[in-house]
Amino acid sequence: MQGSTVGLLASFDYVDSAVNAIGELRAAGLKKITAYMPYPEAQIEEALGYDQSPVRVWALAGGLLGAAGGLALTSFTSMDWPLVTGGKPILSIPAYIIISFEMMVLFGALSTVIGLFINSRLPYIKPMVVYDPEFSAGKFGVYVTVAVDRLDRARDILKGQDPAELREDPVGVAHAPSGFDPGSELREDPVGVAPASYQGRSMAVENLKIFAVVIGTLGTFTIVANSIPQVQSEVPEELSFGANVSPEELRSSGETLFNGAGGCVACHGAGTRAPNLLTDHEGTGTIGVRCANRVPGEECQAYLYASMVDPNAYLVDGFQSIMPDMRVQLSNEQIWALVAYLESVGGEVTVTGADIMATDDGSSTAAATTARTALTDPLDIMNAYACLSCHEFDGGGLAMGPPFDEIGARVDADYIRESILDPAARTSEGFEEFLGTMPPIFGDQLTASQLEALVQFLQGQR
Repeated sequence: MQGSTVGLLASFDYVDSAVNAIGELRAAGLKKITAYMPYPEAQIEEALGYDQSPVRVWALAGGLLGAAGGLALTSFTSMDWPLVTGGKPILSIPAYIIISFEMMVLFGALSTVIGLFINSRLPYIKPMVVYDPEFSAGKFGVYVTVAVDRLDRARDILKGQDPAELREDPVGVAHAPSGFDPGSELREDPVGVAPASYQGRSMAVENLKIFAVVIGTLGTFTIVANSIPQVQSEVPEELSFGANVSPEELRSSGETLFNGAGGCVACHGAGTRAPNLLTDHEGTGTIGVRCANRVPGEECQAYLYASMVDPNAYLVDGFQSIMPDMRVQLSNEQIWALVAYLESVGGEVTVTGADIMATDDGSSTAAATTARTALTDPLDIMNAYACLSCHEFDGGGLAMGPPFDEIGARVDADYIRESILDPAARTSEGFEEFLGTMPPIFGDQLTASQLEALVQFLQGQR
């Protein structure tokens, strides 16, 4: 049997005996040693000569990669799809800290698990032929493979530590085939001659059990997660219509704008500050009916379009001039989509792609927006953004919201700032019926300097 190896498995009742046995085996030049413990034991790890775990390097590399990936993802996304908010910079490192941290944790955890599996050589496909259940119940095992010519030396070392059992049988009692008799306490069996078919079947069963538990756990969490109601938010659609746009496309887009981002229902939904466009007004019918009769000789679509770009031209009796030029906040396509929707409320849509192309000079919206964002005087800002359409100030405005007169004596600057950015966050006493009237769009439209100018100006009204 020259050149063959034999496995020796010793079982110890005490950790000191296992540590001493490992130390003597290593001193004798025997390096192929495996230890089995019922719990992690630092003395045995030190005796085996284990250094610091290489898994920590995997965790560090994964964490750095995740942080860099999170920063790159947010940065390149912002540059590819810039969203200007209050004049803030497109790239803002503090805003990217959270996603970078989360990506660092995610990649660090995944790389740690991968490193653990690789360094532990898991999953272990080959059968674990020497494991004994007693090693999970309090005993310590030391398994060493040696050449036949050094077998006596290894046996003497293990016996010298008074083992509870010493086997020279790598099959082990736990994995012996049916009817197998381990015989005497001391046996010899060259490594690799154990019945392979039985060992393979046993290990396959164990691996399948582990796989089933993992899949079952993931499936359970997936089912639970998918059963939780999700709130989905959609990015506002940027309208771009061609010459062949259909009336239904225009109407549908206009309806979405009217009830959402356009902020139309803030004034035209209550019927107090402006005519209600969806119901009858003083017996003249809905807006799709009465628009053709408002101005003699003016077509419905021309009247509606003019009312949006020059609201003072056709002011309805009984209402004040509070509506701004809608070209400031809506594109030409969006205005025509609103016109098509209003025509459809009781009438027929006559807007076509030719109307959109004929009125699109590509400069009106950009010029109006640029002019408005350049304002610095608080009164000019309030007039440009139609603040006095709802708030009384210095003898003007409407009482649809808290008056600006002496507002600084009632609330602080933080309250004013929050009310501008998130109007629904708080409701002033006496104005509960108008909750939701003010649209939450000024955080996107005001620059940071304009917002603070307004806040400081109103805070100074005492």
